[in-house]
Amino acid sequence: MEEKKVPQSGFELQHIVLTNSSFHRVDNVSFASSVENHLNINTGVKVDGDIISVLLQVKIEQQFEGKSQVEVDVAMIGDFKLVGETQLADNLENFGRINGAAIIFPYVREHISSLSIKAGIPPIILPIVNFQNSTNQQ
Repeated sequence: MEEKKVPQSGFELQHIVLTNSSFHRVDNVSFASSVENHLNINTGVKVDGDIISVLLQVKIEQQFEGKSQVEVDVAMIGDFKLVGETQLADNLENFGRINGAAIIFPYVREHISSLSIKAGIPPIILPIVNFQNSTNQQ
């Protein structure tokens, strides 16, 4: 029986790497429910031929009574390779900002949660982010 080759199309994840991880906490972290989280997410995309490199940087600061208690800055880069023909090939940067960032985000989220637990504070669990809406709002 002859095997039929199905043409591939889309994107292939090459790798995700941690490029920056910075964590700082004060000695006396308050565990009060009134702790404020300030979240900042930045995405950068670089297209080089059929490779789309996506940088996702997440910064979070926890404040209690206006004073910074915890600061986290994490960045990861994911490289994606365009495979075959896809409708998204016309706008590879858009793919990176939406799909690429959404693929990388759980890794960043887990890293931040793990760092906070190792620091002896309740886990910092980032909210789920809709990168489609974030991109449309920009």
